[in-house]
Amino acid sequence: MSAAGCFARRAFAVAVLAATAAAVRSARAEDPPPAHMQCFTMAQTRGKIEAHKLADPFRSMRELALRLQGEPLGAKLCQLGEGLIYEISLLRRDGHIVKIHVDAFSGRVRSGAIEY
Repeated sequence: MSAAGCFARRAFAVAVLAATAAAVRSARAEDPPPAHMQCFTMAQTRGKIEAHKLADPFRSMRELALRLQGEPLGAKLCQLGEGLIYEISLLRRDGHIVKIHVDAFSGRVRSGAIEY
């Protein structure tokens, strides 16, 4: 790959990361703190995934790890208020652990759902 191609890819990656960080900061300022969260065991999680046809937690974890350039650590199913979420933990390159809340039905990141 040419030097110009490498520079363009890096510039694009930096732009994507900057946009993600800006979205996280604005979502944090708008959203109230989360309600009490109850997480389930692995056996309970398997049953709920089958019963409610929930999104695949490992697919969500892999996609987030690629997008945020982190190492996937784990995912757990939790009940937050009336809804079900996956709390996905990633290890960033700087050594910080990031916890992201993903809607368990759609597999999409919830607004304001990234904790550092």
